[in-house]
Amino acid sequence: MTLRILGGELKGQSFALPQGGETRPITAMLRKSLFDMLQNAIPESRILDLFAGSGAIGIEALSRGASFAHFIDLGSPAIRCLKANIEKLQLKEFATIEQKDAFVFLANYKGAPFDLLFLDPPYPFGLEGYTRILENLKPPLFHEDSRIILELPGPLLPKILPTILEKFEVIKEKKNSTTALLILRAL
Repeated sequence: MTLRILGGELKGQSFALPQGGETRPITAMLRKSLFDMLQNAIPESRILDLFAGSGAIGIEALSRGASFAHFIDLGSPAIRCLKANIEKLQLKEFATIEQKDAFVFLANYKGAPFDLLFLDPPYPFGLEGYTRILENLKPPLFHEDSRIILELPGPLLPKILPTILEKFEVIKEKKNSTTALLILRAL
């Protein structure tokens, strides 16, 4: 199965999804909506695509003018697929790919802050997993103008919202019948 890039310099080009059922790609409609909301923040931005899977989010951002994307995923099929996608789309000079546990990455990151952080964990992650991610989000991962984009199951939103609001302001919110997409800014 393949996905298509929806906008920017690489619009219309396809890229692969990882083999097996471990990766749940963001739908094209939700991806379009997300990038419509972020269009002014993308050019020249530094992107973190955590739980990257196929790399759909980071690749779309690079196509739309992001200067750099750092992809993190633990799964070997996702990493193999992501490397092939980056190679095929000739984005190697703009991307770094790490096969690493997300929590290990968050706890040990010491590099330059990201402008946009995309967090789309696997849905079986549960309340505990989302809470742990939010607790581990801190500088130097982001700066005061960074935006954190969190995708989660819609029914989980009311349960995790108090934890979100302890550290972040919700800038925008998009919901459909199954998914909530939040754009956050640190308080």
